[in-house]
Amino acid sequence: MSADSLSCRLFNEYVFCTHGMLQKTVTDYMLKAKGYENFHVGTIEGYPTFDTMLAKLKASGVKKVMLMPFMFVAGDHANNDIAGDWKKELEDNGYEVSVLMEGLGQNPDIQDIFIEHARFAAKHKIVDIMDKKKQYAAEKD
Repeated sequence: MSADSLSCRLFNEYVFCTHGMLQKTVTDYMLKAKGYENFHVGTIEGYPTFDTMLAKLKASGVKKVMLMPFMFVAGDHANNDIAGDWKKELEDNGYEVSVLMEGLGQNPDIQDIFIEHARFAAKHKIVDIMDKKKQYAAEKD
């Protein structure tokens, strides 16, 4: 979805909901660097947390939000946490909330990326990093 597309203008803010990890996700920073100021990231189990994301929404002053799972498959977390808990919590905070219940795997552009990666992997051999280190060390001698 490009920042200029009609669907991006239908909502004030967009929130990608990820499962999360212990390491801080850089996805939010990457979106901002590309000019997607109205796109945010929140994680179900990790950082940025729901509360962190909510603070950013409050600071923006908007009231119309689209939640989207940033997961390959939109399964239990998407149904229970995103379309359930997160949606209700945002509505309780005065937001008009819509949920796009599609996993990334349903997106044709993402499917194309996976196909290209599979084609690349089929054409290239696996490189052992230790072999590469030995090669670099031998070249320096």
